[in-house]
Amino acid sequence: MKIRFLVAALAAAAAPALAHGDDKPRHGGQVVEVGDTVFEMVRAPAGVSLYVMEDGDEVPSAGMTGKLIVTAGAKKSEIALMPVGKNQFTAKGAKIAPGSRVGVLLINNKTQARQTAQFAIK
Repeated sequence: MKIRFLVAALAAAAAPALAHGDDKPRHGGQVVEVGDTVFEMVRAPAGVSLYVMEDGDEVPSAGMTGKLIVTAGAKKSEIALMPVGKNQFTAKGAKIAPGSRVGVLLINNKTQARQTAQFAIK
């Protein structure tokens, strides 16, 4: 009995750890996983988009507010995120320079639940 337990414990320890979410970019952006939630930030000439998934499902952006807190060197700024459909938020016209740090804050308007993430922009 002890040998079966030992073999099972060693097999479990040797098995690779699997992530809850899919950390591959679906929209060509940069991905950060926080617990079961996957955030994807896409920087484009028209602005910044943020996509949110949880356990492989889209997190509806309707009924949520959000902002980006951008730190570039000694300069810190906040950019409002607007829900635009399904699991997408956007900040039209926003520019985020490589090397910046970006904090994401999303708030559910009904429950006041908060979700956060941190990006180091490449």
